[in-house]
Amino acid sequence: MQSPKIMVMGVGNILLSDEGLGVRFLDELAKFEFPANVEILEGGTAGLELVHLIQDVDFLIIVDAFNGHAEPGALFRFQPGDLQIIPEQYEVSFHQIGIIEVLSMANLLGQAPQTLIFGIQPKCLDWGLEISPEISVLFPRLTELVRKEIDSIQREGKFTSA
Repeated sequence: MQSPKIMVMGVGNILLSDEGLGVRFLDELAKFEFPANVEILEGGTAGLELVHLIQDVDFLIIVDAFNGHAEPGALFRFQPGDLQIIPEQYEVSFHQIGIIEVLSMANLLGQAPQTLIFGIQPKCLDWGLEISPEISVLFPRLTELVRKEIDSIQREGKFTSA
């Protein structure tokens, strides 16, 4: 049996403090070894050009800043279908083209991966290269959660039911 192709993608703009938390998180994740079927990808602020990168992926785990109108550092775990139950006034992504649009386009083209999103409520979106301490302190816990998801996919072929 062939191992499923898994991608962990960090997205965001590293020039806007916590908006870049998804990309900065990958530095933490890079401290660990992963099997050959796991790819770590910096999505940055790329939009629809990401579509071709995810089309041959079986499972996609995304880490991004998420506006859930919560306390800075609040952690959200959801799948794209869950967004239909989030009220419209919630601006999910801070990017021009959100990852949901990228997934929708991949779906239209016939191949969107099973996707799990870890979103973190940012504290600061001002110009700056540093992540707020309230956000960076979450990275070890987030690493543990992402690694747990990868293990679950490897063992059971699905995301955890957490």
